[in-house]
Amino acid sequence: MKVSIGFNRHLETEWLTQTASWVAKDIEGDELKSQIDLMLAPVFTSQVAKDKTRNLLFGIWNKLPAHIPKAFQDDAAKLIMEHSELNLVFHWGMMLAKYPFFYLVVGQIGRLTKLNDAFLYAQLEQRVVENFGDTSTIKRSMQFVVRTLINLDLLANPKQGLYQTQKPIKVDSSSVKAWLVEASLYSESQSSRSLTTISDAPVWFPFELHFQASDLSQNGRLEVHHQSSDVIVFINNQ
Repeated sequence: MKVSIGFNRHLETEWLTQTASWVAKDIEGDELKSQIDLMLAPVFTSQVAKDKTRNLLFGIWNKLPAHIPKAFQDDAAKLIMEHSELNLVFHWGMMLAKYPFFYLVVGQIGRLTKLNDAFLYAQLEQRVVENFGDTSTIKRSMQFVVRTLINLDLLANPKQGLYQTQKPIKVDSSSVKAWLVEASLYSESQSSRSLTTISDAPVWFPFELHFQASDLSQNGRLEVHHQSSDVIVFINNQ
């Protein structure tokens, strides 16, 4: 499977949250990169590592792929200020929407932990390698994703090679759930999906949430069509 990797560093919660808060204050572009550089300077001795980390944080919270409208990003920055207790939800949604490799790796983790809330690293590596190839770049990027999930307190590592999910974060807000539905559509560059498919996606394993058609009215970029016993969600960026 050919997919752009891009996820080439591990991240910390405070870095993501600070970057999001700057975006919420309309600090963007080169000014945002400068602020991120200042934040990271005391942490890194390697310029290359610092630059990669800055570029990833910038990519998550400011760089816009062609298929994602700025309004989606602006709403995330606004909502994270209104629901600061759910900051991880918004970092998650932005990473899902913008980094296909992240989406696919956490989807595999969700599948592996569906029954017993734990998985072996070797199991995950086998599945990822089967999809993307047995290369050092793929394996390093997978390590960065897993390390980031540990840093975000979404995974625990009780012993070498074993990982466990943590208590799920409850999400009740309709506006937040509607934004996550939009993130889900962008994650696979799709203009429509059934609400059942979105709800059943394994990428939501860190959260306790239930998507309902009534939530979607909170997002003006989403259209809902009722079809048989399901609901089809469309992106409308007009």
